[in-house]
Amino acid sequence: MANTPNSQKKALLSAVVAGALTLGFAGMMAKSCGAPVKEQAEAANPALELVDSLASRLVLGLQTDATIQYSTAGGATVIVSQSAPRRAYRGAGVTYISTPDGTYLCRGVTPSPSPKAKKSPQPVVQCDEGPGVDTMSPSQARAISEAFGGEFMAPEAAMGRLATIAQGEDVRTGTSKRGDAQCVSVTARGVRTETACVNPAGLLAYFDGTTDAGQHTQLTLQYTTPSVSDEAFLPPTARPKASTAPTRAPTRTPSPKPSPGGTEK
Repeated sequence: MANTPNSQKKALLSAVVAGALTLGFAGMMAKSCGAPVKEQAEAANPALELVDSLASRLVLGLQTDATIQYSTAGGATVIVSQSAPRRAYRGAGVTYISTPDGTYLCRGVTPSPSPKAKKSPQPVVQCDEGPGVDTMSPSQARAISEAFGGEFMAPEAAMGRLATIAQGEDVRTGTSKRGDAQCVSVTARGVRTETACVNPAGLLAYFDGTTDAGQHTQLTLQYTTPSVSDEAFLPPTARPKASTAPTRAPTRTPSPKPSPGGTEK
């Protein structure tokens, strides 16, 4: 299958709208490649259509270059670097990088001390390398959540979570705003209300729900810069290329404060 920007966008939209946890990677790729499917009559799903509308905003944002900082419910900080189809996620002692050339999960570990050593050994970084990927798969989404202790998830996986709930029973939805971000809330029988917000730049501004590791969390966008360096997609064990270009402090765009309000449907 040709790896064109249009096919990447279709694959990403399929992953977000259909819900990666329920459709599965094979199904996502079949839809993105335009594989023929058997037509069948399906009842309209207003909840899924609402998530679809918000997901369309997110897809556009995921195609842009950006460096984004999120905070989690537990107080952890995760920095996301994106330049489609490359993604990198960095937190305290953890780095997860996904590119077409390879995936890397890197952690800081402390070697066992030598009996004759006078000083404690310094922590070192160890990386596990996997095959390259172009789009998010369910297994990769779970690996990212687990790498950060279960309290973080990739933005596209957060929208996939809402799409999954929207396909449940006794579904109810709500819309609201958080600053300048559009928000959609979805609940179903046996599932608590979960909410995702996307700002005008197409970035996930807020998420209150369940991660792919099965843990409840809140993700809040702290700031974003509309640029990213190639070094962001190198594992910590790789040497970055020397650069003679002067460095510039990034212009930070703070996340707006939430505003009350919401309409339950």
